[in-house]
Amino acid sequence: MANHVSRTGWGVSTLALLAFLLLIAGGALAFYTPALPAAGPNTPAPATADDQAVPAVAEPAAPTVEYWPAEVRAEDGPWTGRLARIEEHLAILTVRGSSAERGAAHGHLLKSYVAALVKGVRTYLRPEPARDAERYAQCLDGARKMAEFLEADIRTEVKACAEAAEVDADELMLAQLFGDVARAKGFATFCSSFAAFGSATKDGELVVGRNFDYAGHGLEDGLPLILQAIPTGAGAGRPFVTIGYAGILNGWTAMNDAGLCASNNTLFGGQDSIEGVATCFLLRQIVERASTVEEGVKLVQVAKRACTTGMLVAGKNGKGEWDARFVEFDHAEAVVVKPKDGRVLSTNTRQRLAAVGDQPPSGPPSCGRWQKLKQELERLDGALDFADPKTNPVALHGVYLSINLHCALLDPAPGAQRIRLAVERGDHVPAAQQPFRAFRVEPERVVEIDLGE
Repeated sequence: MANHVSRTGWGVSTLALLAFLLLIAGGALAFYTPALPAAGPNTPAPATADDQAVPAVAEPAAPTVEYWPAEVRAEDGPWTGRLARIEEHLAILTVRGSSAERGAAHGHLLKSYVAALVKGVRTYLRPEPARDAERYAQCLDGARKMAEFLEADIRTEVKACAEAAEVDADELMLAQLFGDVARAKGFATFCSSFAAFGSATKDGELVVGRNFDYAGHGLEDGLPLILQAIPTGAGAGRPFVTIGYAGILNGWTAMNDAGLCASNNTLFGGQDSIEGVATCFLLRQIVERASTVEEGVKLVQVAKRACTTGMLVAGKNGKGEWDARFVEFDHAEAVVVKPKDGRVLSTNTRQRLAAVGDQPPSGPPSCGRWQKLKQELERLDGALDFADPKTNPVALHGVYLSINLHCALLDPAPGAQRIRLAVERGDHVPAAQQPFRAFRVEPERVVEIDLGE
């Protein structure tokens, strides 16, 4: 029988294990912890004079490219990994082939970053090795338990990445789960997201927005990464891209070649368990295994879920029309929030999911960021345009937080998939206030394009 944790108490048999796992709290790296707003997760970041400015981006330059295997020197070679360094704080990694080949390419091309990720988790969870050895061992046991609920090809990919980067596979798996497990207690993950289509946008096309607001305990010092995966072989899933960090094989904002998008928001007050699929791997499963909104929603509904979360699923529905759903779920239940007037949006308040205890859902949410995002989407009704730098709801002051690590807009139209992305650059300035770059997803590469931002 699964053991659960709620606001009121912990399952007795997993008390110590879950308590230690939840201390991961996004703790991949522990060298910097930005302060959260004093008034809580609904408090916007302090205003600055530059909040509404649209930063200039230089003309895209040819990135530095490296291939794996190392003997490959040209694009038409038999590579399984291609690393394009866009700038010091952003890279694009394309991996293709079997799970083992993709994991190995990731580990070889980003070896130092994968090692730093693992070391940071270990340092955070075991700051004094002698004193904290038992706690760290319990965390590793918890990661092994959660790994049992992952598909075999994912476990193979993590193992291959670990071997290539010369790190322990269990420790790398623990690093993959730090953000997912943290959701059980909602440690400093206060994201926002929306999908708009039909009459809500200028041309009727789907626009997806996402803020990854997270006090990353040093993750800001990692390498922000656009990861493009092209699976091949028996049981291969769909090609997809995710936005995350070097060494992370799942990610937090994802889109596949069918134009299906997924992103996750922390929710609070539900029933949680380590006996389920970690949320970010569930997000990845959606873009790997589904092509329609209905299929993506169904995957969430039938999954062995772990932590209280909201999952945005947006793309084409079974009729070939743009559509979106926000699925609120915990270990025991999943409910669906449908779009209204061509829009669905979310922050961190349950709109329909019942609480474990006496705290009811809030629909519409009273969250200030939710209200601000809703007002901006209504103001842009019929005018929202992916390519217009003046229409970017997730970059609006009051929607993102001071802990904003990436801010993205997605244009998922098949054949012309585009991403507008800003990332935190190690200077503790929120991503939404950083320069935005634009990219187009091609069948075997992600290329930077100029939208004149």
